[in-house]
Amino acid sequence: MPSGYLFFMELGNMANLKDQLEIRLHDNNNKRPGDIRNSFQRDKGRVIHSAGFRRLQGKTQVMGVGEGDFHRTRLTHSIECAQIGGGILGVLKNRDGLLDDNLRAWLPSTDLIEAACYAHDIGHPPFGHGGEMALHSKMYNHGGFEGNAQTLRILTKLEKYSNLGHGIDPTRRLILSILKYPISYNFFNPCDYKNKPPKCFYEEDMDVYDWCVSVFDKSDIENFSNTSDGKSIHHSFDCSIMEMADDIAYGVHDLEDIVARGLASRDSVEKCLREAFASIGGSYIYRGKVFNADVICGMLYKDSFSRKTAISELVNLFITNIFLEKKEKFNSVLLDYKVVIPDDLGRLLKSFKGFAHELVIKKPNVFQLETRGKLLVSKLFDALISNPDSLIPSQSWQDLLAISGGDRYRAVSDYISGMTDRYAEKVYHRLYTPGFGSSSDEL
Repeated sequence: MPSGYLFFMELGNMANLKDQLEIRLHDNNNKRPGDIRNSFQRDKGRVIHSAGFRRLQGKTQVMGVGEGDFHRTRLTHSIECAQIGGGILGVLKNRDGLLDDNLRAWLPSTDLIEAACYAHDIGHPPFGHGGEMALHSKMYNHGGFEGNAQTLRILTKLEKYSNLGHGIDPTRRLILSILKYPISYNFFNPCDYKNKPPKCFYEEDMDVYDWCVSVFDKSDIENFSNTSDGKSIHHSFDCSIMEMADDIAYGVHDLEDIVARGLASRDSVEKCLREAFASIGGSYIYRGKVFNADVICGMLYKDSFSRKTAISELVNLFITNIFLEKKEKFNSVLLDYKVVIPDDLGRLLKSFKGFAHELVIKKPNVFQLETRGKLLVSKLFDALISNPDSLIPSQSWQDLLAISGGDRYRAVSDYISGMTDRYAEKVYHRLYTPGFGSSSDEL
């Protein structure tokens, strides 16, 4: 067969797969007269205008949402994540020699990456990881609860856009871009995960997963859900960009919050920075600039301008050192490539991501608040599951029950996970605190 014919066959197959990636599960493009946006621009619009996205402003990131005006919430983190994701994409597009024509053709659009970054935390419940552990402790025998799994569920089923149970009806490629862990809950033994959920998607959402990966060949589908030590090891190229942006935003910006709000002493911060840079030999030199504990700590504590410069320099360091890695496991380019950073910078970023836990979350005064949130969500679940027909607003309950196929536990879990910290506290006090609330309160 002539080589030119094979080339055009490849182009045809690629074009067909690209078309399939823009299809929606319920084929609801809902393109109104005069709307010139493409599929991924509409994805981004649907995420931004969703109730789940707005509620991120009222959900804990590291510090509680009521503890000040400076620190990040889930919403501001997601916005910063999207900006960094766009920066990573810019590096991939513009660095000479990084991409051949085939890879360049598979680069996601900025709109898609921003949509994925905006959406990636939508499934997280009130009170952060404390709330997640509380919900999972109630759900581990009923399909489990996990923040990333809930994100998939909200986007594809719970969020209200058009028809009940369709979510925002995202494109296949957006689903792949937020699917961090392509393993279902039933892969795990629930008894091994009573207190901390496995990284997965719910068995109830297997229909979405099966549809999503159905465009790939059989060997790619089988490899995609491979594990190592009981953990997922693959996700899509687009998802790797989103996850890298998330890691950079989380690791670097939490450091800024810690310093700016005085949540840890300078000595403690300096100690963590020294240990982090020690893992890469003490310093990192990039384009003539020296990064080490003395330089970064000095800038962080000099003044607010220098602190912002230090944070920007660190973000730039990680973004501009991005490169591509081929897994050699998949036939599809979309599954076989991922973005990575050099090993030494990877170790440095991993250390940065641990700062919040080491310097803030482990402190008794902060851990007490996380424990309070965990207990609050746990008691809230106990109350609501005992009589959901009477305690949850009627229309909300009927909708959640219909989406869950009559599963009361999943419906209550879906209801609580959508609450902001403040709303969860309000409902808790109405149920448990004498003299709190009135019959005219808005629910």
